Amino acid sequence: MNYILFEDYQKNNLAPFTINHASFEVRCGAFTNIERVKSLMHEGDKLCLIVQPEFCAIIRERYPEYVVNPDIIQKGLCLNGATLWNRETLDKINPRQNYSRDGILIAMSLDDETPLSEFTNRVKSAIQVTLDIPALHFNYLWDTIFAQHEVLLQDADSFISNRGGIIHQSVIYDTVENVFIHETAKISAGVILDASKGPIIIDENVVVDIGALVQGPVYIGKNSKINPGAKLRGNIAIGTTCKVGGEVEDVIIHAYSNKQHDGFLGHSYIGEWVNLGANTNNSDLKNNYSTIRINLSKELEINTMQQFLGVLIGDYSKSGISTMFNSGTVVGLGANVFGSDFQPKFIESFSWGGGENQTDFDKFIETCGRVKSRRNMVLTNAELKFLKNLYSQLN
Repeated sequence: MNYILFEDYQKNNLAPFTINHASFEVRCGAFTNIERVKSLMHEGDKLCLIVQPEFCAIIRERYPEYVVNPDIIQKGLCLNGATLWNRETLDKINPRQNYSRDGILIAMSLDDETPLSEFTNRVKSAIQVTLDIPALHFNYLWDTIFAQHEVLLQDADSFISNRGGIIHQSVIYDTVENVFIHETAKISAGVILDASKGPIIIDENVVVDIGALVQGPVYIGKNSKINPGAKLRGNIAIGTTCKVGGEVEDVIIHAYSNKQHDGFLGHSYIGEWVNLGANTNNSDLKNNYSTIRINLSKELEINTMQQFLGVLIGDYSKSGISTMFNSGTVVGLGANVFGSDFQPKFIESFSWGGGENQTDFDKFIETCGRVKSRRNMVLTNAELKFLKNLYSQLN
């Protein structure tokens, strides 16, 4: 089978994460959407990725094993990258039929070779003739947060063999059969693992340090560290090589991001290479208990219809000590946020201090280089070109 994972015209609704990511890189639970599709493929299956032209170079760099934006797309089954695909949903798909979810095309049969230039029109025309099927589709970034509890319950099946670990004898369990610890992980003295409300999945080389409380459902990604005394209060997914402390609940944190210190982070979505300074806090509930409105851009305000929602933060952004984010705050890419008062609810990419001032681009790139070098990584030419173009568009 040839699978075509594509982005549709609603991709920007998943901002700020999709400022520099494809929609299929969104995370909910233990895996990103593209990781889920990869796990469903059989030997001999092929995967083609269709993204917006300006993303082509960085996506090719991230996924060199796949064809990205070929001039001619081979026939196959097209899957919307913002949909969470699992075996149950995929088995319901007839490769010769088009499918939608609440009026959005999520799967389409491509019966013949199609030029890349015509693919968007094929997607738009396909939505006219579809069958609606139950599937988890992410229209907005906060959809991932509120879907995560059920997703993590299902993800535990992928870690059923994780029954090892270096575990201190004083560790306290509740519902131990729901705890999945990789043999290379270390659980320190006084840790409480409460899996009574959902699984606790602790991946390779994770360290859960002294006295931490972990309440499921939770996924802690490879090489990540949970700091002493941290309180992980459920519905949490942490990517690879993160450091997390303080109080956290209903949160998704992508790879290489840190929230090391005390402070509350709740009902929030954090991109890659983000650092939250000591005592950074967010509100996730208004004092009048009304639904939360959010600005995905300066011009686009949306009523999320959610009573709880914290902060959405794009890649490479940072907060200074004691930064306060209001309910429903959006922080773009590369922002450096600091100040003693509540921050604006919409903070543009490359903002300096959270206001109208912008950071110096060369200094921003210099900082990115330092941060990545600590993980033995570099800022690639494709990333540098993308970030430079993005910065230019905002000036």
